[in-house]
Amino acid sequence: MARIDHLVWAAPNLERAIDELQTRTGARAAPGGAHPGAGARNAVLGLGPGSYLEILSPDPAQAPQPGPAAQLAKLAAPTLHTFAVATDRLDRVAVKLEKAGLPHAGIIPMSRRLPTGRLVRWRLLIPAGHAYGPLAPFFIDWGDSPHPSDAVDQGCRLAGLTLRHPEAWSLGPLLERLEVEVKVEAGPAEISAELDTPRGRVRLSSRDHVPG
Repeated sequence: MARIDHLVWAAPNLERAIDELQTRTGARAAPGGAHPGAGARNAVLGLGPGSYLEILSPDPAQAPQPGPAAQLAKLAAPTLHTFAVATDRLDRVAVKLEKAGLPHAGIIPMSRRLPTGRLVRWRLLIPAGHAYGPLAPFFIDWGDSPHPSDAVDQGCRLAGLTLRHPEAWSLGPLLERLEVEVKVEAGPAEISAELDTPRGRVRLSSRDHVPG
């Protein structure tokens, strides 16, 4: 089965999100670096070998950018947004997406510079044209770059990931075809993660800060 590479915890302000996560978990995320040209920067909380939580926020050092970075700035508070699945065969995943009727923009090369100055490169494949929004994962290949979890272990582990969606009847089989093993339930759209942390079991959700 495919491995969950990382969770994306979207936030309007990086420093405040790092502080909030530390209050909840007892672990402090490490600065990750900026995404040049994307208007975003991040911090990383290790979740065990090959897995981590990414805090993603706007980068005040970059000019405001349209698209995802602009949406980050509009958030009222941090929220679990989506997740990435690791693969070394993005071409094979692309074929599976096409067979499932999910278009994509092709394989996208990206990079960022670590605080140490080292340049890290990776490639993404992002499905589109579906009804599942951020509950459908994107796929990532780190190639020869070091994995972000290699340098961070703050004592946290991913205990479980659950997706809820009104069309769980179709989302579940789709993820099975993509070899993504997560729990899928029917209900209002939500992604939630259970983390084992120095302060015990912590739940993060896309509905943490949704009124009502």
